[in-house]
Amino acid sequence: MRNDNSTSAAKTNPRLSLDTWAVLIALAAAILIRAGVIHRIPW
Repeated sequence: MRNDNSTSAAKTNPRLSLDTWAVLIALAAAILIRAGVIHRIPW
C-alpha cells in the first residue's frame, strides 16, 4: 500500500489567500497615508 498523504501535501497551492492580500493592501494603504503620499480623506 502506498501512502498518498505526502504527495497531497506537496500539491498545496503556495499562493496567498484573499484575506492575506486584503491585510497587505490595507497595511500598505495605511503606510502610504501616514507618509503623506496619499491624502487622508476627512470623513
